[in-house]
Amino acid sequence: MTYSNNNVGEKSINTFEFRSIGVISTPFKQKFGIPRQSQAISVATGTIQFSPDINPTNACRGLDAFSHLWISFIFHGNRQGIWKDTVRPPRLGGNEKVGVFATRSTFRPNPIGLSVVKNGGLNEHNNLVVEGIDLLDQTPIIDIKPYVHYADSVNHAISGFAEFAPKQKMHVEYSKLASLQLNTLASAYPELQALLNNILEQDPRPAYKSATKDDKIYSVLLHNFDIKWQVRDTINYVLDIEIH
Repeated sequence: MTYSNNNVGEKSINTFEFRSIGVISTPFKQKFGIPRQSQAISVATGTIQFSPDINPTNACRGLDAFSHLWISFIFHGNRQGIWKDTVRPPRLGGNEKVGVFATRSTFRPNPIGLSVVKNGGLNEHNNLVVEGIDLLDQTPIIDIKPYVHYADSVNHAISGFAEFAPKQKMHVEYSKLASLQLNTLASAYPELQALLNNILEQDPRPAYKSATKDDKIYSVLLHNFDIKWQVRDTINYVLDIEIH
């Protein structure tokens, strides 16, 4: 990390430069379809590959005693320097504006994210497996800390417009073609159907779309697959699963 303090008139501007400690590989190849919060989809799993100068065996010693972790990361999919001081949270229907600091929006003055994930431990490649993720593939990781229940869980916290977890809105059905494709992929990607079901049940479309007639064919990229689906009443109907 480097640090500088630049005086501009009477104002002081502090800047900090961090390096990543690694990157995470995830099934999510685009922002569309990523869970809106961590732990929303337990089968969403990623692996953190550490930078060459970090020895995972030493740096993660004792980490297996903790079931959950805090992951700090960079929203690298954002256009650099683009942010707004007010945003439209999906939980408010995408219509009402609130201040960016009252939301989990990715478009922030500093594009830093923070997620709680389940600790899956180091695998045979010395990569850290984490579950319940909400991160884009190849997201830079800048820190890992253990989740400590007595300190990090606040029993009587008030959560504003996000007081309760969103209800699952949609049912998921598959065309004959998509069902056949899933069966073919089951041995190589055993979690694919469960992951896709969870994503589509939570309706990844923009919030304003849920209140309008919508016959658009949507596409979500998971692993190496381009998955086409369409809304039919309260059903997200999977049409086709193609190699991307």
